[in-house]
Amino acid sequence: MLGTSLLFGCALPPTAIDATSGYLDDPAYARAEMTASLVNPDNSYSALRLAHYASGSAGDWDRLPEWNPPAETLEAGELDAPGGASPDQMSSRAASLALPPSVRSADDPALIALGKEAFERYPTQLAQYLRVALTSRAAAARYGVWVDEAAGVGGLVRARMADGSGALALTCASCHTVRALDGGGGVSPGVPNAALDLGAAILEAQGIPGSASQDPHAVWGPGRVDVTTASGTEPARIADLRPVRWLSYLQQDATLRARNVTTLAIRIETLIVTAGNEAVRPPRIVALALAAYVDSLATALPAPEDAAALSPHGASVFQATCAGCHAPPAFTGEPVPLAIIGTDPVLGLSADRGTGTYRVPSLHGVGTRGPLLHDGTVPSVDALFDPSRVTAAFAQKLHGTGSVPGHAYGLDLADGDRRDLITYLHSL
Repeated sequence: MLGTSLLFGCALPPTAIDATSGYLDDPAYARAEMTASLVNPDNSYSALRLAHYASGSAGDWDRLPEWNPPAETLEAGELDAPGGASPDQMSSRAASLALPPSVRSADDPALIALGKEAFERYPTQLAQYLRVALTSRAAAARYGVWVDEAAGVGGLVRARMADGSGALALTCASCHTVRALDGGGGVSPGVPNAALDLGAAILEAQGIPGSASQDPHAVWGPGRVDVTTASGTEPARIADLRPVRWLSYLQQDATLRARNVTTLAIRIETLIVTAGNEAVRPPRIVALALAAYVDSLATALPAPEDAAALSPHGASVFQATCAGCHAPPAFTGEPVPLAIIGTDPVLGLSADRGTGTYRVPSLHGVGTRGPLLHDGTVPSVDALFDPSRVTAAFAQKLHGTGSVPGHAYGLDLADGDRRDLITYLHSL
């Protein structure tokens, strides 16, 4: 299982964003919040957390050792060395996160600063298989691992293990950061890395020819990971973290109600626990800091008023066609039953996380999001509104071939209305 795609987010009411001490210091409070967030308590995701999260039982995850290892980012120049970058040789740069003794609230600047550092440097899951991407810059590009002279190599870090050895690990930035969207230097955090091909790296590291393999990883393709099953049979699109401030449900299949900042923090905390095979847990202040930082990413997104000014008619078409589900100002809404949305139902029916619905994603930032729908099969907003998408003539499907059924809203619009709607969406 890959525990790397942090599909969390919520609209944080002022009373909730200041209520941090309960999560940090009171296991009973944290458990109550976790329990209340579960939409379907009978799926495997819920059952595992009900059994182990702040449970007071012998298997309570609170009893796991807290993990804040020395870690260091891989530097871009390491790829230019003979043989490329080492996946495990630690240097003197490695350091643990410096944890503040206390925080005032989830919008405390010190907490957000810690979250940014953790987003870039805290190891969320070991990933020795990605050594195949470290032999050169060309190898990194082949697997969609971004390289930036200042930010490093794909958000990858070396972390010091208990025995003193180093190990290659993913961070949040590995999946949820790309090179700067404006084409300049630097990176854009929170944006899904649609080029990242972890499935291909896993197969290559095992010496399995991807094109001929029946292994589930062979069908992941770029921009998708399975954070649900141990078998890897339910790949989903890597999430856009920039609009999570507005989400009312977490995960593609609306597994969790986003009640407050605690929901975010618990989502992150338990993801790291399960990604680490329930052997260690992150400091809770790190999970809270990550939630606070991800929430802060929303400030970089365009204002909806600017999109409406650019395409007034497109905004009107949106209001008539789309706002029933994607209601402003959050541009999201209640989950939609699978039979109504009509897209591929596999994820929504998952025994692990399924609820019989898909969440309504917030459309803030959708113009620069990359592949769309829960399974990442549609490459862009333009393709989503191409009337041929629901026919066998559609040639742009990213995973598989043929039509991409469901979400037919707007496909019957007049050409001019559809063009103006697309212009408006690109500007959000």
